Amino acid sequence: MITPSTLCPAPPSASHAPPDPVALLDLVDRALAGIAPRLPAHVDRDDLASAGREALIHATKRFNGPTADARAFCFVRVRGAMLDELRRLDPLARRRRERARAVSKSEHELTHELGRSPSTFEIAEALNLSLPEVHAAQADLAAEEAGAPILDENHADPMSPCPAATAEGGDLMGQLIDALDRLPPKQAYAVRRYHLEDATLDTIGGELGVSRERARQLRAAGETRLRADLAVLTLWDALLP
Repeated sequence: MITPSTLCPAPPSASHAPPDPVALLDLVDRALAGIAPRLPAHVDRDDLASAGREALIHATKRFNGPTADARAFCFVRVRGAMLDELRRLDPLARRRRERARAVSKSEHELTHELGRSPSTFEIAEALNLSLPEVHAAQADLAAEEAGAPILDENHADPMSPCPAATAEGGDLMGQLIDALDRLPPKQAYAVRRYHLEDATLDTIGGELGVSRERARQLRAAGETRLRADLAVLTLWDALLP
């Protein structure tokens, strides 16, 4: 059976002492490597790594199980902290870009209406923003005009998916496919076709050359083995009704 200790094995020299966060720092790199490829350019990888390291320290203090399971315990919490940080940062970046767009639009509208360039106070009053908020948005716009593409690359597009959801969704699917590869071929086929490709049991049975009931048994056996695979326990439970 796949267990956390087989998926994140401790180094051969590991002792039975409490987990040492320094010895587990590679888990931060592993978690970031799984998330980073799916992130937009505006997300600072260093911020995620910092959140992961902080979570690692807290995890080692909280862990009180078998030493062999420490790496898996800490990895789950490091990765979770990175996703939490993405969820925290995403609304801030979106609001900043939306505010810059609103200030730019308001400035053009007021210029047309007043026949002159509006003051910062007039823009703030029109948008119900504070003066510091307008100044910050104008600084962003000025930087963009100077050639620094901060609104296109460093800030989130309000219409783009949440980076946390993108990273988590891609990571979830990758781990799920890896878990399916650990199943017997027919069980993996039945589970994949039924849950990921919306095939019916009749269709699956016909493709495998077995009865509908046998297809159901293969699917159920695969689900049971996936639930026993602790690497994807929470991921799979989120997909099954």
